[in-house]
Amino acid sequence: MWPVRNAGQLEDLKRPHDVWLSAPALAIAAILLGYALQLTNGTLHPTAIGCLIGSIALAVLALASIRVAVIERRNDRLAVAILGAGLAYQFGVHLTTAPGVYLRHGADFVTHHYYVVAAAVLLGAALSPRPWLGRAAIPLMLLGHFLLGLWLLEASPSPFIDVHVWHREAFSALGRWTNPYSVNMPNIYGHTHWYAPGIADATTVKVGYPYPPLSLLLAAPGHLLAGDYRYANLVALTASGALMAYARPGRLSTAAAAIFLFTPRGLFVLEQGWTEANAILMLAVAIFLACRAPRALPYGLGLLLAVKQYFVLIAPLMLLIAPAARRELLRFSLKAVILALAVTLPLALWDVGGFVSSVVTFQGKQPFRPDALSFVAWTAREGIPVLPGWVSFAAVVPVLGFAFWRAPRSPFGFAAASALLYLLFFGFAKQAFANYYFLVIGALCCAIAALHPTDAAPQSPDTRSDQPSERPLREA
Repeated sequence: MWPVRNAGQLEDLKRPHDVWLSAPALAIAAILLGYALQLTNGTLHPTAIGCLIGSIALAVLALASIRVAVIERRNDRLAVAILGAGLAYQFGVHLTTAPGVYLRHGADFVTHHYYVVAAAVLLGAALSPRPWLGRAAIPLMLLGHFLLGLWLLEASPSPFIDVHVWHREAFSALGRWTNPYSVNMPNIYGHTHWYAPGIADATTVKVGYPYPPLSLLLAAPGHLLAGDYRYANLVALTASGALMAYARPGRLSTAAAAIFLFTPRGLFVLEQGWTEANAILMLAVAIFLACRAPRALPYGLGLLLAVKQYFVLIAPLMLLIAPAARRELLRFSLKAVILALAVTLPLALWDVGGFVSSVVTFQGKQPFRPDALSFVAWTAREGIPVLPGWVSFAAVVPVLGFAFWRAPRSPFGFAAASALLYLLFFGFAKQAFANYYFLVIGALCCAIAALHPTDAAPQSPDTRSDQPSERPLREA
C-alpha cells in the first residue's frame, strides 16, 4: 500500500537534499585549488586560473544536488578514494618543496620529513578499507599537523610581511592602553606600491589594526603565552581540522579534515601569519554546531560574522541553516547579531573613526594588484582594461540566487554555497592571494565533512523497499 503524505512531506520531497555526487566534486575542487596555490604561492599563473575555473564548475555541480544512481549506490567510496589520492599528492609536495619562504638557514628538514611521513602512514591506515587505528586516528592526525606547525614556527620566527608586524604593533598599543585602531602602522617595505594613494609613505601606513576585534582577541593567547600570535593561529587551524573530523565522524569527514590540514600551502599561510586561520575556525565552529548542537548555532554564526569583514557577504546564506518559522528565525538572528556586536563594539566605540578607516575604508581603498590570482588580473595581463571593483560584488548575486534555488537546507548546503560565493568573489576581486583561497579550501572541506545524504520523505513500515526511506544512505 502506498504511504499517504501530508503537504509538508510533499514540499520536503521537492526541496534539494544532500547527495553523494557532491562529495567527489568538492574533493576535486579542494585538491585543484590547493595545487593552484602551490604553483606560485597563490599569485597569478595561467594554470592556476584553469584550476580556479575548474573549482568553480565543480562547486556549482556539487551545489546542484543532482542524483546519479551509480554514485549514490557507492555512498562515500568514490569521494574517499579521491581524497586519498589527493592526500598522496599533498604529502609528496610536503616532502619535495619548502613549506615556507622565510625559513632560517639550517632548518631541520629531517624532523619535518619525519612528521610528514608519519602523518601519511597514519592517515593511510585510517582511510584503508579495514582501518585498524580506530578512535585514535583523528587525534593522531591532529597531533601530526600540530607538530608540523610547531616545526614551521620555530624554523620561520620572523617572516617579512606587514601583517606579522602589525599584529605586534596592535598588541603593543593595547599594552599601553591605547586603541589599536587609533595608531598608525609601520611600512616595512619602504615603498607605497601596495597601498592606496595617500594611505602610506615610505615609513608609515596611516591606518590602525585592519581586522575586526575578534580576530585580535583570538590571536592574543599566542602573543601573551608564546610571544608570537601565530601559535594561536596554529591552534585555530588544528582545531578547525578537529571540528571538521568530528562534525559527522567517519572516513569521509576524516579525509576532508586531512585534505584541509595538509593542503600544500597550509604551512605557508601559517608562516605568513594571515588571519584566515581564525576565519576558518569560526566557519568550522558554525558547521560543527549545525551538525551536532543546533541550539548553539546562533552563537557560532554570531562569532562567524564578527571575525572577518567579508563574512557579511554570506549572511543571507545563513537562512539555509536557520529556522524556517518567522518567529524562530527572528529569535535566532537576534542571538547571532547581539553576540557579533558584543565582541566588536567595545573596541569599535572606543574610536569609531579609527575603526571605520582601518577595518572598512582601508580595505575598500586597496589598489588593484596585477599579480593577484583573479580573473581581473588575468584579463588585465591580456590587455583588457581593469574591471571595476563592483564586479566582484556583482558576482555574488547569481550565487545567492542559485543557492536559494538548488542548495539543500543543511550544513552542507551552507558551507558549499559559501565556498562557491567566495570562489567568485575572490576570483573577480582586485586582490586575491593564497590566504583568500585557503579560506575557500577550508569551506570546501567543511562542506564535505558535513555532507549527510538522506532520502526526502519518511515512509511507513509497509513501504516497498524501492521507495524513499528516511534513513541515510549506507555503505553496502
